[in-house]
Amino acid sequence: MRTVLSVMILSACLISTAHAEEEIRASLPDWKFEHAFSLEAVPEPSGLCFCPERNSLFIVDDGAQDRPPALFELDLEGNVLQKLEIGGDLEGVCYCPADGLVYVADEQEERIYAIDPEGLKLQQTSRVSRSLEGEELMQAGGNGFEGIEYIPAGHGDWSDCFILLNQDDPHGLLAIRRADLQSESAGDSVGCAWWDIAAINAGSLHFDGASGQLLVVHSWMNVMEIWDIETMQVLSWEVVPGAAQEAVAIDGGGRLWIGSDSGGLASYTAVE
Repeated sequence: MRTVLSVMILSACLISTAHAEEEIRASLPDWKFEHAFSLEAVPEPSGLCFCPERNSLFIVDDGAQDRPPALFELDLEGNVLQKLEIGGDLEGVCYCPADGLVYVADEQEERIYAIDPEGLKLQQTSRVSRSLEGEELMQAGGNGFEGIEYIPAGHGDWSDCFILLNQDDPHGLLAIRRADLQSESAGDSVGCAWWDIAAINAGSLHFDGASGQLLVVHSWMNVMEIWDIETMQVLSWEVVPGAAQEAVAIDGGGRLWIGSDSGGLASYTAVE
């Protein structure tokens, strides 16, 4: 994970958003493969998060013709604890310690679902506006929300915000304050900031609170942008283990979990 991409790849892929300075390194460790789980109940993981209050993982499957999209809770051995079928195309999930809820991003419906992890009870559905500051930013019918992360207090201007990863049309990150999320019956919830990301197929989003870094995973090339959450500047690029990484999380013990769009979930431990 510490290996910085070559100048050739940087020049081709990082566009103008990345800083290629050799001295800038992400504070992530190297990773060693630990375990793999087949996850027959979740054939296409598309989003993942760790819930410290329950010491469990929440994972979403975006569904297919033969199965509806669903949210699952797993133990750390890969066993399904509970399941909720919801939405049209689930692509991202995060845990919010501020209210104890799990938030799920629906790409097709352009919605965010707030769910109580105790029994997986739906608390609120919010529809997110495609416009920012009066101008339409995200195209209707495009590849939309691919990931969601919550930024807790103590991390600068974007504390108590959700960051949404928009896959393309255009490629970018949208911040929306938790206080601004409202029931869809009251109208669309409006974001507060936007940042462009590299125009490479993005598959997952994870916030590492220990380092204050936001990881934007580009599954098509097995690489990720490392953003400093306070400055919202790209610090570096790193190689991501595995392939087709659609779901990425780090648990309370520092273990890295990666769900592959081609199936399965793998864990990695930090190399000292």
